[in-house]
Amino acid sequence: MRKNPERTAWTVLLSAFAAFCILAVSIPLGIRWYIINAARPHKTALTAINGTILVEERGQARPLAVTEDMEVSEGASIKTDSSSQAILTFFEDSTAILYNDAQVTLLKTRTPRFNLSPRPDTIILEVRRGRVRIGAAPAINSPLYFEVRFPQGEAVLEEGSYSVEVTDEQAQIIVRYGQALATAAGTTVELGQGQRTTIAMGEAPADPMPAAQPLVVNGNFQQDLSVGWIAYNEQGVDGGEVDGEIEIVSLGDRRALFFSRMGEDGNHCETGIIQKIDKDIRDFTSLVLHLDVRLIYQSLSGGGFLSSEFPIMVRLDYKDPYGNDRFWVHGFYYQNDDNYPIAPYGEQIPRYVWYPYESGNLLEMLADTKPTHITAIRIYASGWEYQSMISEVGLTVE
Repeated sequence: MRKNPERTAWTVLLSAFAAFCILAVSIPLGIRWYIINAARPHKTALTAINGTILVEERGQARPLAVTEDMEVSEGASIKTDSSSQAILTFFEDSTAILYNDAQVTLLKTRTPRFNLSPRPDTIILEVRRGRVRIGAAPAINSPLYFEVRFPQGEAVLEEGSYSVEVTDEQAQIIVRYGQALATAAGTTVELGQGQRTTIAMGEAPADPMPAAQPLVVNGNFQQDLSVGWIAYNEQGVDGGEVDGEIEIVSLGDRRALFFSRMGEDGNHCETGIIQKIDKDIRDFTSLVLHLDVRLIYQSLSGGGFLSSEFPIMVRLDYKDPYGNDRFWVHGFYYQNDDNYPIAPYGEQIPRYVWYPYESGNLLEMLADTKPTHITAIRIYASGWEYQSMISEVGLTVE
């Protein structure tokens, strides 16, 4: 090289130019990659509805027993037992309700760090066992990618309401409304509203099949009350002059019905909705009612002196095997300061919390007067002054 300094100079010059070109390209690409892919994790709100919830944060030596509201981090595992239920509320208002004996892990709860990123908000939830109700909220500022994983496969959920149940043998995905893509063993099945699939371990998803037959129309209140429902007010003989009001409202991942009567305490009013069912159910073995309830205010303690005036009540009218008209009723309250009798209809639930109620199989519970024909369902607020909400009303037969 000493004999050819010109070649040495060119080698150094070309090497420097090549390094410059590499840096000129790689640095902007690296910055672009970081802007697109950088993400920020979010906490998730945990609400304990009943009993004790076990929470195990990533790196934590032992689970924490929780009975009050708290925030959990990405990577946390949440467990319910046979007597507990919980609600997870994600950063963009999607929700996951954990029923009894369920276990989930928050694999990802992230948003892009920079507004320039085209990446969606991401929630990846692993359901290891049990039944979980998922509400995927509508996208507002950014698109949402919501994925549910389970031992048998996975499902990607669009905006909507879903039920996921996982056992050792299989996973079942039910679409209440919305759309889902269920994948396992290299096969993907598309599910629409009112469809379900099952996935056995190591097998592809089963073809879409009808979910349990719903008897209630417009129970998620995605349409006006004129679809399926009739609204009413009843003051009664000891009522006042102020009627209650009913309004459909949007709250995060759901549409809800809001009952309100304020400004006239001390006298009775009943504000409600009725839907005629008129369905013979003799050939079915299961009848289950479910709805979400949120209590905001009640001026009358408990269910009143006769245990018949709760801030939310649900009543099922039916005929028994002998053709007699009967009804089943259940009420919800959060306070009973005057210690009025509650039995047999009342159930105390937390205030300001969406409480998921499921009746169990009414055909078994009402065995002595077993329903054979469902006449109507009525949901109403009753008492003096009240403010309450319902959502996700369903009555299903199988």
